Amino acid sequence: MTAKLHWADKRENGSYLAIRILLALYRLGGKWLILICLAPVLGYFFAKDRVARQASLDYLRQLHRYAGNKSPFNATPGYWQAYRHFWHFALAALAKIDAWLGRISPTQVSYGGAMPFEQIVASGKGAVLIASHLGNTDVCRALVRSRHPVKINVLAHTKHAEAFNRILKDSNSEVDLELIEVTELTPAVSMRLSDCIDRGELVVVVGDRISAQAPERAIWANFLGKPAPFAIGPWVLASLMQCPVYLMFCMKQHQGYNLMFEPFAELITLNRKQRQQQLSELIQRYALALEKVACRYPLQWFNFYDFWQLPVAGQHKETSGDHSSK
Repeated sequence: MTAKLHWADKRENGSYLAIRILLALYRLGGKWLILICLAPVLGYFFAKDRVARQASLDYLRQLHRYAGNKSPFNATPGYWQAYRHFWHFALAALAKIDAWLGRISPTQVSYGGAMPFEQIVASGKGAVLIASHLGNTDVCRALVRSRHPVKINVLAHTKHAEAFNRILKDSNSEVDLELIEVTELTPAVSMRLSDCIDRGELVVVVGDRISAQAPERAIWANFLGKPAPFAIGPWVLASLMQCPVYLMFCMKQHQGYNLMFEPFAELITLNRKQRQQQLSELIQRYALALEKVACRYPLQWFNFYDFWQLPVAGQHKETSGDHSSK
């Protein structure tokens, strides 16, 4: 049986080195120089990275089948749509630089979510924001920080967390963001994050990638018509923080961005006897919210691996989450 690569084992094109190169090019010749360089480089990676290319095709085609007559595509997506998917990922990396350098105007931003961010800040409470690799959360964090004096703490599964912190501070001294490297949810990490919440700060964690250390500790939820494994960590963390929980999306549209904040739970409490069922229900709600946004912005899904499989092909589904359709 061929082993599936875990997402954490793949070097992402938006990694530490890539961001440093983009910053250097940006300072040398601005956005146009980067765009000129991007096309051939992206073409090379698209041709070379068969796994990411196939993952893109699989995702786009699954979304097309699931959406039916409401599909954003006129026909079954092929290699051209997959290349456009890669292109949107590259543009998202460039947008991160624009955001942290303060070069996105407030006039380019609209707020399409059910919860105004001002209301979250005005509450004075710390909160957990569940994000994803759908859209551009870096742009969202930068735009939010540029308008509101709130500290943002981001849980990052990367060994380059401290280096990213330095890059962000070097590029814009006003950036008040802390990337916190997390390999597992230890008592020390929980205490540190609880202190953040107590100070009225925000904690951001993505909910659409399974644990790098224990991928089998996943709960399966229906996503775009097929069961997919989701991490339990973000929801366990949210329950420990005992604070409001919101969903956060930042989607590129036209010449600007649509920032969306959705209330998810005033408080998450997990009962020991019903813990598995409660986690299943929470994760299924999250998966439904993801697919709703993905169908509106299909090319802004930046998970370039087989999302519907655990890292080992054929591995049985460890949990008994609800697999029912919508």
